[in-house]
Amino acid sequence: MRNLGTTLTQHSYSARFNRIGKTNDQISVALLTQITDENGYSLADHVWVNLQNSYLNDTPLKRGERIFFSAEPYRYIKGVYRNKAVKKLQSDIGLRNVIFFGHECQKN
Repeated sequence: MRNLGTTLTQHSYSARFNRIGKTNDQISVALLTQITDENGYSLADHVWVNLQNSYLNDTPLKRGERIFFSAEPYRYIKGVYRNKAVKKLQSDIGLRNVIFFGHECQKN
């Protein structure tokens, strides 16, 4: 993975759609896997992204379909739940300001 530094900007990405879920606050989120940037570099193995006002809310996707979007990656500390450490703390990558703009349909 390339070094993202601390200041990150909006870029184009693709990922595999896995599933839709809900947070404890009943906000719709999607699990994306195999996230790569526009140059094919791996960004993360998986991320959960917020689906409020999202293209994905109205688009039926199958597990494994490739989706395309722009987003701003950021670093966060993983292992904290409700302000308490629940496991070993480690740095991870998240995505914010996600704008979905298409997907590649799977052929049956």
